[in-house]
Amino acid sequence: MPENSGISVGGDMILHHSRVTNVVRAGGRSRRHHGVDVLIITALVEEYDAVKQVLGSSQWEEHGVGGPEPYAVNNAGDLSVALARPTAMGGRSTAPIATALAGLLQPTCLAMSGVCAGRPGATAPGDVIVASPAYQWDEGKYGKDAFQPDHQQIPLDSRWIRAVQNFDPSGLPSHGTADDEEAKVWLLERLLKAQNPRTHPARERYFPRSTWQSRLSRWEVEGLIAWHDGALALTANGRTLIERVLYNDVDGPDRLPFTVAPGPMASGAAVMAAPETWNRLEVSQRKILALDLEAATIATVAHERQVPHWLVAKGVMDHADLEKDDRFKAFAARASAEVIMALLGGLLRPAAASSPAARPAG
Repeated sequence: MPENSGISVGGDMILHHSRVTNVVRAGGRSRRHHGVDVLIITALVEEYDAVKQVLGSSQWEEHGVGGPEPYAVNNAGDLSVALARPTAMGGRSTAPIATALAGLLQPTCLAMSGVCAGRPGATAPGDVIVASPAYQWDEGKYGKDAFQPDHQQIPLDSRWIRAVQNFDPSGLPSHGTADDEEAKVWLLERLLKAQNPRTHPARERYFPRSTWQSRLSRWEVEGLIAWHDGALALTANGRTLIERVLYNDVDGPDRLPFTVAPGPMASGAAVMAAPETWNRLEVSQRKILALDLEAATIATVAHERQVPHWLVAKGVMDHADLEKDDRFKAFAARASAEVIMALLGGLLRPAAASSPAARPAG
């Protein structure tokens, strides 16, 4: 971009120079801010650290240390990235820091990565869901007999939805193809949790075409599974094996054959551990894919602060049921950070390389 190019916003002249933005106010007063391509907000320390690791933990400059809105900046890649987090989860904690830094840094995109709960039957642990749209599911009116929702849904740019639909995560460090042993563990775990592996959304990732029958026959001969009352069931040996494997898996997976999908993400004020929640939400949004605490806040702040784009990508760590645990938490945080940076690299880099007139303006 030329050194003296600029646009006028609300009577202010914004002059762009490299990755620094000069804001010249009416009346001759001026303030100097660091301009960034992306401002990423995370809710948890683990999510914050995951983004730093994806971009290189040694490439960050700390700003505002000791103040109310500290943030770090990474200029090492093709995109300049600012990263910040509140001190607690939830929309109330996220809104102030996201609003303040969006105004200060003037990003082209306000983004968030992290973990979420995925809809059972449609998602598997480790899958990354991109909010499209984002909304607050508990907005509305509680009447005598029922809750009447009043959702203010914020859509994602249709061009960005298409990019998510076409996105292939197979080249990411956290993505891996399941081998025979991993497929066995996956099948035994489904049976242990009384889930139907045949109709599970991840079945094809663990059992490529023409491998289902041969593997089941082999594991039946090994005495791990048996045919009982018209369905597969664990034998005593199979139950002992999978319970031991899960007991020893304290660190969670390093690689998974996860998918990336756009879909409605509903934000609420509380962490949910009640499976009936999905039935309630499907009444007003039949295609819901994920639950979280902050996606609606990020989308709302971007809309209110006139940030050109917003993007929320979160990894599924559980299904908001009574079996919630943290086994997939670290993986979901890391995978979502990898996905969001890969997506933004493709979506924002063409804009950054285009002419000043073609770039989106805040």
